Amino acid sequence: MYSQRVNRFNSQSGRTAPAILRRSQIINDKPICDNKTGFIRHPSGFPLEIKRRRFWERHDITETENPKIGIIFESMEYIKPGEIIDIIIPLQNKLETFTGRVILVKNVGEAFEIGLWLLHEEDASRARIVEQLCHIELYMQEKKYREGPYNLNPDRVASEWITKYASEVPSL
Repeated sequence: MYSQRVNRFNSQSGRTAPAILRRSQIINDKPICDNKTGFIRHPSGFPLEIKRRRFWERHDITETENPKIGIIFESMEYIKPGEIIDIIIPLQNKLETFTGRVILVKNVGEAFEIGLWLLHEEDASRARIVEQLCHIELYMQEKKYREGPYNLNPDRVASEWITKYASEVPSL
């Protein structure tokens, strides 16, 4: 199985390698929801691993009816449209895995923007929650950068993010 690691993610331990993010990686100036596709945008400063499924690994995949949600993320490598891949997101000492079909590939500078249509309906609500948690985590890092880590209450910051941005996340 081909694997591409993005943003220093270690799949064996399920943890993000210690890395100092540049301010430009923390601040995500792109909208949470892509206006053209309605997909949720995975923040570029958050770890993600891509695993391509080989043709013999695809026969056991059953696609459910339209899950109504997809994920857009950046990749340093081109992934052919129609290809079935898994994306793995480390979140709170757990690995969240989603399987989908690549339906969008767009060259954006040195990287590619990949649109992934989720194949399983039960993944849609879970992906929505996972992506919101990723955005909240980066929002918290941005607040630490700007205001310092000493006065930061994670619950207050999460509530603040929800108040400001939760309406931008597509509903099911």
